Amino acid sequence: MDDQRIGFHHYLRGIVLGAMALFLFRMTLYGDLKYYLAPKLMIYTHISIVALALLSLVHFVLPPEHHHESCDSCTHHHALPKKGLPTLIFFSLFFLPIATGFAFPHHTLGEDAAANRMMNKNLAKQAQGASSAPAGAQRTPISQQQFDGLKKKLLRQRQITVDDTYYTYILNLLNQDPEIFKGKPLVLKGFVYRGKQTAPGEIMTARFGISCCIADASVYGLLTRGAVSELKKDSWIRVSGILDVTKHAGVPVPVLTRSKIQKIKEPRHPYVYDNGILLD
Repeated sequence: MDDQRIGFHHYLRGIVLGAMALFLFRMTLYGDLKYYLAPKLMIYTHISIVALALLSLVHFVLPPEHHHESCDSCTHHHALPKKGLPTLIFFSLFFLPIATGFAFPHHTLGEDAAANRMMNKNLAKQAQGASSAPAGAQRTPISQQQFDGLKKKLLRQRQITVDDTYYTYILNLLNQDPEIFKGKPLVLKGFVYRGKQTAPGEIMTARFGISCCIADASVYGLLTRGAVSELKKDSWIRVSGILDVTKHAGVPVPVLTRSKIQKIKEPRHPYVYDNGILLD
């Protein structure tokens, strides 16, 4: 086998590994990993950056030596792509995704993505029949006792403020038993989402909730009524209003009425994180 060709592929592999490490490092440096991963999984990306950088360095430090022991029956081969177009196609499978990652801006999921995802209605129903262990080693679910304690705390408060830390839990509590929260003032922020069944004069004030990564993102939202006709899809708003109850497909759901809506910039962390409930 041509030693020059072996060396060419050897250094190309080093470039691919280095480019992958550089791309992940750039995402980490500029905080773009938040668009793809839950914070507790980012440590694995950091480890990958170090591993890829070391492997790339090895390819440039160590020469592409090719030795064989003398043996009449040896049929040892290092399979490489054929010359020309096959080689170009092979390495394009690695370089093109990396190049597009550098070239195109990162995009927050919005209404178009939400239309193809399930609206997360009730964590309690999903938890039935689930294991008492968390779904993944990096998930840190709250206990059922903490979940019940949060419910009592919200009922005691004069106004419910839906913060990012407990966003998914609060939305699930509201959907679980909307009647007990009826009449309470509530404040939350999210993007404007209009589903296929959203009536005129209504929107969903929504956020994407992530358990592990962007692939498992689901939509958490609160039906909102008010002066919403001029609001553009995917625009970010801060809403304050009074909780009421309406029916959707015969099921009681919470709705925010008498809403005061303020346009805001997209938050630094647009997604919220759903760690689930650890059943006793």
